[in-house]
Amino acid sequence: MILIVNAENRSLFGAELGAMHRQRKAVFVDEYHWRVPVIGDWEVDEYDGDGTTYLIAKADASSGEVLASARLLPTVRPHLMSDLFVAACGGRAPTGPRIWEVSRFCVSPAIAKRRMRVELLWEVACGVMETALLYGIEKVTFVAGSALLPLALDCGWKCARLGPTLPDGDDEITAVVASITPSGLRAVRRRLGVETPVTRFALPAVKIAA
Repeated sequence: MILIVNAENRSLFGAELGAMHRQRKAVFVDEYHWRVPVIGDWEVDEYDGDGTTYLIAKADASSGEVLASARLLPTVRPHLMSDLFVAACGGRAPTGPRIWEVSRFCVSPAIAKRRMRVELLWEVACGVMETALLYGIEKVTFVAGSALLPLALDCGWKCARLGPTLPDGDDEITAVVASITPSGLRAVRRRLGVETPVTRFALPAVKIAA
């Protein structure tokens, strides 16, 4: 199950968002040694704002455990690819009202089995496509390291490299664009082995005056 969390319903998911930021610090800062901003035990940067949408994977609605997460950013405002990874796009990052950037894909460090980690990646990809279709988004962009790239290219959606693969410390990165279509969503669902939506979107209760 993938929770869609944005400005409309963020107040409902404080615990899940806190767990997500702590997992991001544990993975990206403590394990990968990224030089990114940290506030206490949270990894949080300038792109984590009111206009940010998060996808949070849980086993079910009653579970308190966050299994994985990702961040969706509109490209009509500053985002990672336009600010930091233009060279990986061949000099120009795709932007527009129907293009989102996906970043900060993170799996809980408590999950060690590779198969489950891959399945979570594909489930989040499915969630990205469902959310994008809901909001009229036609393309998503992302930057993948060497381990993530083949998995992201093979999850079922139609995608292409945007530019050259570039060195990045001890790794290398490749910028990718994926098309968002109903047929692509069906292909990702087949790869995941599901037939129904994986996303859930909850809104706060509204009191109606009598």
